[in-house]
Amino acid sequence: MNLSLNSSHLCKYLEYFHCWAQQRKDVLQVICEKLEFGALPVYNPLELLEVFEPSYIQELEVNACWDMRTLAKFSPGLGQMKTLQKLCIKEIFMPLNCFSNREMKEWCFTQIISQLSQLKNLQHLYLNRVFFLNSRLDQVLRYLESPLETLAITGCTLSESDMSYLSQCPSVHRLTHLDLSGVTFVNLSHPLLGRLLERLTSTLQTLKLEGCMLMDFQMGVILPALSQCCQLVEVNFMKNFLSLTSLKKLLQHTVNLTQLTLEMYPAPDEVYDDIGDVLPHRFAQFCCELLETLRAIRQPNEVYFVSKKCVDCRGFCVYDQEASLCSCWE
Repeated sequence: MNLSLNSSHLCKYLEYFHCWAQQRKDVLQVICEKLEFGALPVYNPLELLEVFEPSYIQELEVNACWDMRTLAKFSPGLGQMKTLQKLCIKEIFMPLNCFSNREMKEWCFTQIISQLSQLKNLQHLYLNRVFFLNSRLDQVLRYLESPLETLAITGCTLSESDMSYLSQCPSVHRLTHLDLSGVTFVNLSHPLLGRLLERLTSTLQTLKLEGCMLMDFQMGVILPALSQCCQLVEVNFMKNFLSLTSLKKLLQHTVNLTQLTLEMYPAPDEVYDDIGDVLPHRFAQFCCELLETLRAIRQPNEVYFVSKKCVDCRGFCVYDQEASLCSCWE
């Protein structure tokens, strides 16, 4: 059986099953290949795992906003999932009473990281808005025994040492999907990102760098490696700060990326006025120029140039091949 637990409480049927299975534990084997938590449990999730064989769980998703102590208490069960192939953890927050308790924070960090390091067979790792990674990424990835296919670290803070390790980590050299959206590179050495892409030129299919605060001077290091990622089918550079000139260079470096089916780019900085509002006539003019630049080197499939929030429609201004303007995107 697979479990998707979308309530904070166990329903009466699951409570009954748990009790029934506990009484037959010596003669009954319950196998769960996919386990999903959609809410912060008020019960002890470790007790629920007692009737399952953790070594058979292949996918675990925590799609709710758990607090760090709950994850830390659950992590011994996580460490027993020896064949886990997919792990997805979203939005782990720090309880208020832990902010000033240094010992509690360190215990949680140590407990979580030590158990994550037991997952040696991971192929797909998704970590969204988890703050325990900072300066600890190497402890999570160094024990992997097989190459990752998917690595999504989004909305997280990474240190220089994290990016340095990631750029040379043995387990990421065959990534097909890389998502670092929301990891800001303002204080990180951008050449490390270029080095990472250099290692993925023959395998990478999806690249998402949305909201990384990338600027013109950083793109020059990334573009040579990007231009060699000939297997790319999807790229996302939205919500970065790039000029018209820089975007044209970016598009010109995609001449070899003939398999791209979806491309998402930020509108150039020149489309905004002094207070950051979109100027519609500039938006249409410059995005049209960019599309013409792209069409001069190859025939694109699905391309979008997306602005910051538009004050008129309160969505995002979007320019695509059909030249539709001010489409409200949330």
